[in-house]
Amino acid sequence: MQVLISRWEYIAGQLGVKRRPQVDVDSAMNNRNKETCMSKTNLLIIGLVLIAVSLSCKSFMPAKSADTSKGPAIDFTTPGKGLDVKVQLDKKQTASGKVTKAGGSVSLTAADGSKFTLGVPADALDAETTITMTAVTSIDGAPLDKNTPTAAVQLEPSGLFFKEMATLTIVPAKEIPIKEQIIFSYEDDGKDYHLAVVDHKSKEIKIKLMQFSGAGVGSGSDRAWAANLVIEARAAESRIFQKLGEYLQDERRKMLLGDDDSVDGDALAERMKSALDQFEDQVVLKEIVAAELDCKHAEKAAQDLLSLERQRQLAGLPGTPNLLEKLSKLSKIAKDCAKAFLVSGTSNNVSFTGQICSLDKPFVLNGTFGNGSETQSFTPSSATGGSVEESGNSGGCTQTGAGTYQVTLNDQGSGELQWTETVTASCPPYSSTKTYTFKLPLKPAPDLSCP
Repeated sequence: MQVLISRWEYIAGQLGVKRRPQVDVDSAMNNRNKETCMSKTNLLIIGLVLIAVSLSCKSFMPAKSADTSKGPAIDFTTPGKGLDVKVQLDKKQTASGKVTKAGGSVSLTAADGSKFTLGVPADALDAETTITMTAVTSIDGAPLDKNTPTAAVQLEPSGLFFKEMATLTIVPAKEIPIKEQIIFSYEDDGKDYHLAVVDHKSKEIKIKLMQFSGAGVGSGSDRAWAANLVIEARAAESRIFQKLGEYLQDERRKMLLGDDDSVDGDALAERMKSALDQFEDQVVLKEIVAAELDCKHAEKAAQDLLSLERQRQLAGLPGTPNLLEKLSKLSKIAKDCAKAFLVSGTSNNVSFTGQICSLDKPFVLNGTFGNGSETQSFTPSSATGGSVEESGNSGGCTQTGAGTYQVTLNDQGSGELQWTETVTASCPPYSSTKTYTFKLPLKPAPDLSCP
């Protein structure tokens, strides 16, 4: 039975991101000049070292997946390190059952009506084991929609390993649209949250498990999907670095010790090509899709795409198809991306706090002073300025005002918000009108959660 490592291919299909056909590297490699002052093997090992260092520190800024069977295959079939989440359990909603070597099942219906069934095939366990399922009431810290219930269970004993894949089938109490489903797993009591391996042919939610602890399904917006894809890309990036490190160090030892088992230049070229193809497949393409879903990931995707292209140039490999088109698209996404800011500071003896999700949309700052408070409501006419209105009170007196504001940003992305308004304080039968100017710093907040 085929399984799906993550749902990113589905999103990529929706967005028109396609895998490129296999590249014929053999002819390109055969045309290389083999007469150099250093052996081809030495040069390629140096090239691999440069790639490993460059990919990790992104030092090279400019200048689909092919068959990787001839190179080192990085293991992407098991979850990589994710992020830690906080899991709350409903200890009153549990179910236990004994599963023998012949197999078996355990079922649980949670308080909200969600149903969970764990099916264990024959020969998955060596001895009879008691398996317990406990309903999860909430998961904090995961990139999931907090306004939609999550259907999840924690499975014990933690770390239990199956020799054959077990299947956890989930039927949420409230149906989650397929496009919004985020199916996940985590280890222990909330460590290493990651997208789960699922049966991609099943309309039902079927999670394939080789070991315990927790698994479930939640709902996610485009922003949440992007966050999950970036988690997977970072995990894949770490695995590629690890595999490159293992291979480079092994080849170095063989060369320095004169081991006849060291590979020739063509084989090394295949290794290099394999690592770069997998970096594109498992890191760059996921970042591109994430950028389509959430524009804040566009800049990182462009950096990694440029780095990948530079490595292919250094290795003498064919370049990335439609590179300029992809870079142009990512550049436009990044340029058009709404920039978020946190605002905090004191001006004219008033202390302000607030957040700006986009300079193109209205925003509000709240201020306090002495025994009073005020609200400043900003309405942009462009991303650099607009109108502002004030309302507030102090000691039984009311105040209202209006004026204009300007936004100035520097090359580092931070900036300043300045506004001038005429304010009337009214304490019947008296009133007073004055004009004030306020200045506050803008601090970039790329991870700000906005509606």
